[in-house]
Amino acid sequence: MPSIGAPTKRYLAHAGFVTTPRYFDDSPQQFLSVAPKGTGVIQRVLHIPNYEYELSQRARNFDLLEEAAICLGLSHAEVVGQVGTNWVHCNDTTPDDIRRLCDKISRKAGTRFLMAGMCIVEGLQAIGAKRIAVANSYYRRDWMDGINRFLEQAGFEILWSGNVIDQGLYDSLDQQLDVEEKTLWDYPAKDVIQACYLAQKAAPDAQAVVQTGAGFRTLPHIQAIEGMMGIPLISSDVALYWAMLRDLNIDVEIHDHGQLMATLG
Repeated sequence: MPSIGAPTKRYLAHAGFVTTPRYFDDSPQQFLSVAPKGTGVIQRVLHIPNYEYELSQRARNFDLLEEAAICLGLSHAEVVGQVGTNWVHCNDTTPDDIRRLCDKISRKAGTRFLMAGMCIVEGLQAIGAKRIAVANSYYRRDWMDGINRFLEQAGFEILWSGNVIDQGLYDSLDQQLDVEEKTLWDYPAKDVIQACYLAQKAAPDAQAVVQTGAGFRTLPHIQAIEGMMGIPLISSDVALYWAMLRDLNIDVEIHDHGQLMATLG
């Protein structure tokens, strides 16, 4: 044990998060619930005035991702995770485009930069899944079209996809908007679990279910969800945490947080 006053780092590892404007994103807090003890996090919320969650706004402000990653790299983050699946396709970019972009930003920031949408692709590849069902959660139609195109460009066969309205969990977008206002985009656990389960039921030949929205927090429920489905769940939140833990220079072995996390260590 080091003596009192000996120079030492406070944290075992340092992780950074780039998060969406006008959203109380608890990804850093949830990440700490699965990361090894001694991991530290720092968060940078993107500032886009009058932000309305539109793909066009993300496209116009895409360069802010690089700026945020550089700031977090200068603040000693050893890996930076960008939350929000839709950023990978808002400029009609392909998986190859995003792979090159992440490599470029990583070089400029001096730290590994990861995008949630690309982490879903890497998670599917890690478990060897090719045929998938996509639970598009609360996604609007243009969001769904973009992420599904991105997944197909990555080589996956989508057997079924749909959002909570398609699944009969919500009657209308107005009903969704009411829930989003009341919960600050943190959908109830029952909706998260049901949406994933129904996606698997709609495509019984799927090798994995993909869940695309960061407002659907699957980490606390992934064991139960996978138990119901009988196949892996590759979700926006868990795939990002998995990739960040994979790229941190620490020994990590995760149990009881789903099949993807179990591939670590």
